[in-house]
Amino acid sequence: MSSFCKGCDFWKRRKGSPAYKKWKILHVKECLKNHNGSAGMMETVGMLRIFQRSLSHRSVRYTYYIGDGDSKTFSSITASNPYGEDITVSNIECFGHVQKRMGTRLRKLKQMSSKLSDGKSIGGKGRLTDRMIDLITTYYGNAIRQHKTCLSDMRKAVWAVYFQIRSNDEEPLHSFCPVGPNSWCKYQNQVVEDSVETFRHSNKKPVAVMDAIKPVFNDLSQPKLLQNV
Repeated sequence: MSSFCKGCDFWKRRKGSPAYKKWKILHVKECLKNHNGSAGMMETVGMLRIFQRSLSHRSVRYTYYIGDGDSKTFSSITASNPYGEDITVSNIECFGHVQKRMGTRLRKLKQMSSKLSDGKSIGGKGRLTDRMIDLITTYYGNAIRQHKTCLSDMRKAVWAVYFQIRSNDEEPLHSFCPVGPNSWCKYQNQVVEDSVETFRHSNKKPVAVMDAIKPVFNDLSQPKLLQNV
């Protein structure tokens, strides 16, 4: 969709002239401008048109909407009830958009100025850095993609990411990690080799930082969100 037409923009300075009237008659069918509202409503209006004319143009009913988390568009589609009361449209979110939420939430959290329970800021060396945010976001995305057929396994994998980072030598928290010699968790590898007592955690994060980011993991592991991915 577009709210701009180069031809209309050029000819608007000649409105009222004989040449303009002649051009206008020929231009109506090929005008590129098909949206008069705000730019923010363009996606919503466009998707509504696609659903509302799917039967007349394609002889199909679209029962799933793959979105980016913008509830405004999906709400508008369901409110329009394009196929009547008997057929509902369900919302599905793509992996990429859900994964990006983790990075967005953590970066927003990193910008907060208040001190944590240990009296320090959330960011800084050895704490929540941009690199750590990128890693967590990637691991979160992998957890979703690799367990897309089982919601419970997906949630378990998401929490494995959190507790893997939180674990330390005094409190190893690896019960959510996959077990066996082929596990990505080095601690679980040591369990198989019966040498856990020699294992030492590296890159561990302060408990105060992990407590601060836990609500983000809690929100982004909710069944209502993950079951629609």
